[in-house]
Amino acid sequence: MATDPYRYFRIEARELIEGLGQGILELERGSSDATIGPRLFRLAHTLKGAARVVKRNELGELANQVEELLARSRERGRPATPEELVELLRLVDRMNDDLRLLSAPPPAPEAAAAPEPAAAAE
Repeated sequence: MATDPYRYFRIEARELIEGLGQGILELERGSSDATIGPRLFRLAHTLKGAARVVKRNELGELANQVEELLARSRERGRPATPEELVELLRLVDRMNDDLRLLSAPPPAPEAAAAPEPAAAAE
């Protein structure tokens, strides 16, 4: 049985990236929910840490860039600008692409069929 070292990471990362995308779209629609920013920051931070644990540094760096954009918005005390939202969505797309490249290993080849026993000599 082949092992898949990224199996659980892919599951978690997919959920985190999906949450980021949905939250960013909420911001883009002008949501005034004050919990969106901290939730997005937490999702990005969790993804960054998980990616670094499994040595997926590019994905961790993308999550770090999301954190930095969100931190700028928080420091200003204003929602992300339209340009920042576009950049956040671009980063989420890149994270999805990176995750797709981390596909499951191919299934193990079927065990070779056992040879048929030779017919008994008459």
